[in-house]
Amino acid sequence: MSLTAAATSDPLELLRQYTMQQKTIELLDKDGNLTKDLLQASTVRFGEDASFARDTPTRYLRSNSESDQYALSALLHFLDHRNQSFYEYMKTTNSLGLQTVSFGDRGNLLDYLTGKIADVVSSAGASGAGASTTAAAAAVSGDAVAGEKRGDDDAGVASDGRRVRLRTSAADSMAGGDRLVSGAQGTSTAAGGDPARDIMRRERVLVTTSSALSSNNSFASVAGLIKELFPTKGDAKGAGTRSADTAGSLTSAAAAAAAAAGGASGNGTTARLAHRKTGRGKRQTPIIVVPAATTAMLNMYNIKPLLQDFQFIDWRVVMEKGGSKPREATVERKLQSTGHNQRFRVVDSVQDFTDADWNSVVCVFTQGAAWQFKNWMWKSPEEVFRNCLGFYPKYQDEQLKESTASWGIKPLNIERSRRHMDRATITGLWSSIEQYIAHRKPDLLP
Repeated sequence: MSLTAAATSDPLELLRQYTMQQKTIELLDKDGNLTKDLLQASTVRFGEDASFARDTPTRYLRSNSESDQYALSALLHFLDHRNQSFYEYMKTTNSLGLQTVSFGDRGNLLDYLTGKIADVVSSAGASGAGASTTAAAAAVSGDAVAGEKRGDDDAGVASDGRRVRLRTSAADSMAGGDRLVSGAQGTSTAAGGDPARDIMRRERVLVTTSSALSSNNSFASVAGLIKELFPTKGDAKGAGTRSADTAGSLTSAAAAAAAAAGGASGNGTTARLAHRKTGRGKRQTPIIVVPAATTAMLNMYNIKPLLQDFQFIDWRVVMEKGGSKPREATVERKLQSTGHNQRFRVVDSVQDFTDADWNSVVCVFTQGAAWQFKNWMWKSPEEVFRNCLGFYPKYQDEQLKESTASWGIKPLNIERSRRHMDRATITGLWSSIEQYIAHRKPDLLP
């Protein structure tokens, strides 16, 4: 079956057609030679129809996401391992550093790529560019079904009412046919009038199927939580510290009130004093951000031993020993410049960051992937590292990724086997962090 021009420009549609027709998809390395290794490939060639970069984003959206699209490489790897259990598939995918197709997406995605779920056609009232694009999709798939245009999404509908979430092309976004068509009943409502959709827009994804399955179900932290909530006599000192913190908060509130009164009465001295007190009470903890990817050289599994104990431990070793992945960690460091102890927060997600949190970011570790900074306040890696210190962890004999040349980051060179060198490496790392805080963010110092 011949493909239309619209179809040959769509990697998702081509992948679907080649899968349904069992046609060969070729992988080419950077020199244009055929290869069977997806990691070595830089180009995916669909016969004489079209070629795409290996990691080209497709229109297929992840569940519970309005913008996160599956890459072509992720879909190719998924098809090659479709018969594996999800656990085995996830281990293989993580070891290769590829994007994982979530457990909830597996069934519908496989049905879509094998033709059991039809492609998106025109929504009611679409015309112009949108109509021509969706008509081309209909010519390729050979099915006519109802779809939906939701902001920048379309939905493919199966005969049993299941939906596939797709990102529309630019032409579809200009079509103007904003209607939602139900696959089961065929009834339609205005796109903005669906209360369920409004609720979904306000939802926050805390845990996904993939993150739950990839985490280690350890309850080691429960004992510490109980100890914190129900301190014993031995914890009296800690309780006293918490009481002091509470008193400090009350003092800050009183100072804020004094500042307001001083402003009203024209007493500038009182206002300045109150401002200094409230500023001290609200001092933020410096934040260090590590990659969320399990395959990153430094992540939440091994960052605390590195920063706290000056020891690099491979994250695989931590997982094999049953170590759990914390949501965040706290590292305490005695500053060489002041002699005071300073606490640092270490996180791998900025999802719930406030403005104060963003201002407190002092250091970011990166593996050189730009998608790490998706949904950050700063819109590009260059902007990220203009506002904080950046490090690229790697083994001593490895090279920096060429894509990071303009980012303004420093390499963190770790020995492969000589662990006695870790202390000198991490001491230099802390020295850089302390100097950065002292010059760029001195308000974070104790």
